[in-house]
Amino acid sequence: MSIIAEFTTPAEEFALGDALAAHPGVHVELEKVVPTRMQILPFFWAWGENLDAFAETVRDQSLVESLEVVDCVDDQILYRVEWTDVLTDLGRIIRETDATVLEASGQCDTWRFELRFASNEDVRSFQADCTDHDISLELRRLHSLTEIDTDDKYGLTPEQRETLLTALEHGYFEEPRDVTLEELADLLGLSPTAVSGRMRRAEAKLITRTLVTET
Repeated sequence: MSIIAEFTTPAEEFALGDALAAHPGVHVELEKVVPTRMQILPFFWAWGENLDAFAETVRDQSLVESLEVVDCVDDQILYRVEWTDVLTDLGRIIRETDATVLEASGQCDTWRFELRFASNEDVRSFQADCTDHDISLELRRLHSLTEIDTDDKYGLTPEQRETLLTALEHGYFEEPRDVTLEELADLLGLSPTAVSGRMRRAEAKLITRTLVTET
């Protein structure tokens, strides 16, 4: 039975942490749903202040072999990164426990993860290894894919719930729309691309929980 663990950790515990600390106005988000083996974790989005300087700081990190711009949408940039064989302890532990990153986003002081594990035993192994390496984790939520909570039966993260409710409140789903994606992004303090991606992931969860599980 798959287990979902949601937790936060200080930014320096994971890749790009030093660059995020040096550029507090930058936010990053790993691209889509990907396994955590570093060779197939090549993409991340970044938005915020002075991204050129942020990119140079990333290139100077020992973890990074190369970094290049893949795309630019509105004020958000998609980067492709090639990692060296060196991993942070947290990155190595995530890889060795064969976890899958469902969501991961970072800013100057914090990384937030949503990881999927194959079993409770894998979760316990992950937590034990983090403790052994003095990695600070704050577990926010632990649940199975089939678990349905009365407070959040659709499995949305707080950020996804906030985005959808704000969009609904301001008429984003009306026809015609009362607010544009750009205006909605301003209300949430995010880039339009980040808001669009967050809504797509939230909608996928809603469809899975309300339609797929009923068939």
